[in-house]
Amino acid sequence: MSLNTKIKIFETGISEGIFSRNKKFYDSSLNEEEINNIFDKVKENVGKKYGFNGKHIFQALQKTDTNKINYPDGKYVVLDDSYMDDSDYFKKNIETDILIISEKYKNIVVGNQMADCPIVIVEDRKKGVSALSHCGATYINRELPIQTVQALTKEYNSNLEDLYVYIGSCAKKENYIYDQYPNWATNKAVWENNIVKKSDGYHIDMNSAIENQLKRMGIKNILSSDIDTITNDNYYSHRAFMLGNEKKKGQNFVGFFYN
Repeated sequence: MSLNTKIKIFETGISEGIFSRNKKFYDSSLNEEEINNIFDKVKENVGKKYGFNGKHIFQALQKTDTNKINYPDGKYVVLDDSYMDDSDYFKKNIETDILIISEKYKNIVVGNQMADCPIVIVEDRKKGVSALSHCGATYINRELPIQTVQALTKEYNSNLEDLYVYIGSCAKKENYIYDQYPNWATNKAVWENNIVKKSDGYHIDMNSAIENQLKRMGIKNILSSDIDTITNDNYYSHRAFMLGNEKKKGQNFVGFFYN
């Protein structure tokens, strides 16, 4: 982001440790308490590295096809004093697609775990508010990037020219390949020219699919990370792990906070 930004964006990877307490990422000999202690230490160390309290991290609890959470697509929550007490914010179950925070709340992190999926951050630099959503392929398919922008225009009447978008590191089209056309790609307009059949399979371009949605709305200020989580040595990657790279087993975290 340019020097005019009010937020600090950061990404964690393998060097910081697994950013999850999901037992599937840990040795089977560890119990729940031991895993929680390891994860708490990772959060603490990341906070020390970037300058915030490791217990002051918010993440949305997003609906999936399997977790039985139900809410309207594009639901957003504005974080305020009612969400902030002395507990570990990461443990709060905020069922939503999008989290919004204002510059009133300094050093409070909003972010999301990821291991190949892009995180979208939309900053309104004039009004001092920012929104974040986890935009994996199935969420791109239902146009969550557009809904993330709409959350700010609806709640704060944000002007599109004041919005700056960061698309985080993720799996890139060169390596994000399916052996058949993905069954989740039901929105043909979203995936036109962004799922391309080549000799080695169907290449999926999540970055372009997101950028096209944003540009169609009139967003001009878009910055995408060029890091491919599948091939970059410092990032966990579900895709790379499934292809046999054991080092890639884990989760990263992409977030931001107001300085």
